[in-house]
Amino acid sequence: MNKEKRWPFKIYPIQFIALGFGGIILIGSLLLTLPVFSQFGKGTPFIDALFTATSATCVTGLTTLTTNEHWNMGGQLIILSLIEIGGLGFMMMPFIFFALMKKRVGLLTRIILQESLNLDSLSGVMKLMFYIFRFAMGFQLLGAILLAFDFIPTYGVAKGLWYSIFHSISAFCNAGFDLFGDSLIGFKDNAYVLLVISGLIIAGGLGFIV
Repeated sequence: MNKEKRWPFKIYPIQFIALGFGGIILIGSLLLTLPVFSQFGKGTPFIDALFTATSATCVTGLTTLTTNEHWNMGGQLIILSLIEIGGLGFMMMPFIFFALMKKRVGLLTRIILQESLNLDSLSGVMKLMFYIFRFAMGFQLLGAILLAFDFIPTYGVAKGLWYSIFHSISAFCNAGFDLFGDSLIGFKDNAYVLLVISGLIIAGGLGFIV
């Protein structure tokens, strides 16, 4: 008779998820304090870096520093990565690793994935994770392409592409971060951009299960 497999650590899977988010926020905070990621080549106060990393990971959109004025592209990329991790769930990262390395996902990882998605059973959890990943990446890519039609003529190829990618991910993850400095006020008469952003917000906001 097989013995029931149990979670071997002294913390529950849901606690592991919380600790994982905390660890990601801390790493993001430490990176954002580095001078190399600011526009001015100076270190960012830890409290501002911590607030920004927390806001990005928890996709709230609150900031103490203007994203496009204080952070250079490297800093913005860190913020965008935190937004993606927070929006999709940090357990998506090991899933991507296992998929790329073509390794079998163990029971413990499946249990954590189940908790992160708030599912009732382990059945089909990997299939659902794969679907979520494809759906999210596909929608964000589509959003970036659509935004590029407006942003590239306005900001140039390099800046327009970066703005398209950043705002597509930010909108889909409902993060509220922008690189314009005044949110979308400058697009109040641009129905095309507002419709694309709105579609991304709705698609991400409904939730993956829905």
